[in-house]
Amino acid sequence: MNKYLIGFLFAPTLTLAAPNNPNFIVKPQQCVALEQGQDCFIDVSVNWQISDADNFCLFANEKRLHCWQGTNRGQWKSELIMTDDVVISLKNSSDKVIFSDKVKYAWIYKKRKSKAVRWRMF
Repeated sequence: MNKYLIGFLFAPTLTLAAPNNPNFIVKPQQCVALEQGQDCFIDVSVNWQISDADNFCLFANEKRLHCWQGTNRGQWKSELIMTDDVVISLKNSSDKVIFSDKVKYAWIYKKRKSKAVRWRMF
């Protein structure tokens, strides 16, 4: 009976650790800027694999990043500069979205309303 209890306790952690789509992996999933509205610089890596070979292109918010010809897998790494969430998608030669994922934009401090320097003498 104890072996079933141990298996039951570890089962939820194993299922939570599995990725949403093992055929399309975008890392990291979030970029954090110091202040809201500031540019966030992030090194993004994308790995993908599909069963049938075709011509594929990778996009970030409809901007073409890279294309592959006659293949069924690919890798891409580069720096992105973002001030909002970015949708990374892979499209085939028919312009159909095969995979899609989002890199979220976050910040630590809220944007100041005034850029004026605030100080007092006394």
